[in-house]
Amino acid sequence: MKVDVQQIKQRFGIIGNNPGLNRAIDVALQVAPTDLSVLITGESGVGKETFPQIIHQNSQRKHGQYIAVNCGAIPEGTIDSELFGHEKGSFTGALADRKGYFEVADGGTIFLDEVGELPTPTQARLLRVLETGEFIKVGSSKVQKTNVRIVAATNVNLVQAVSEGKFREDLYYRLSVVPIELKPLRERREDIPVLARHFCELYRRKYGKETELSPNAVAELAKYDWPGNIRELENLVERLVVTDSVGEIGGCQVA
Repeated sequence: MKVDVQQIKQRFGIIGNNPGLNRAIDVALQVAPTDLSVLITGESGVGKETFPQIIHQNSQRKHGQYIAVNCGAIPEGTIDSELFGHEKGSFTGALADRKGYFEVADGGTIFLDEVGELPTPTQARLLRVLETGEFIKVGSSKVQKTNVRIVAATNVNLVQAVSEGKFREDLYYRLSVVPIELKPLRERREDIPVLARHFCELYRRKYGKETELSPNAVAELAKYDWPGNIRELENLVERLVVTDSVGEIGGCQVA
């Protein structure tokens, strides 16, 4: 049965009708049945983390493991062990063999968030997985195979990172076979009112409040550029609902 964009929005809680947003969802659905690598780009707070789940859940791998890895949150000294595993005794503290994410997620999907933060040696290991499906645990000489679909995301301009020598060009092209760009909220202003009302209703129910957004308040929110995007808007509306401050938006600074 063909899944359409509206069904995906309902299932994954995606709010908005911007053509660019609809197109991004449509591309995710088209690429999901394949094993092509996908690179999701966009500013922080635009909802990049939802799209790998859309791709995984609409693929033939949906019954396999789905592992999300925040590459920017793992220390450089341990990220190879996290991704590829290690042998007992391979470094101080390696008290036992450990399986890495690429071994655990065999047959499934790995989402590499903040992929632009990967250190150079790890980029080389990742490139090998993409090219051959092979990896070697830290401290081992044994080549292992894995069948993993990779979806990556970044808020870094990887083309610029490549030109500055911070990111491998060959890895960039391997990751971005299918690029999906998510626009910032300031470029889809028509979605701000519906998002604001959605968050207001959500937190009214959560906190048992009677707060409502007036048309003037919604108009003020729609004027703001939202550098933190959807995450910033949600956080603000939650704060306004909790503190009964929604009526103070009109005529004041939003941030």
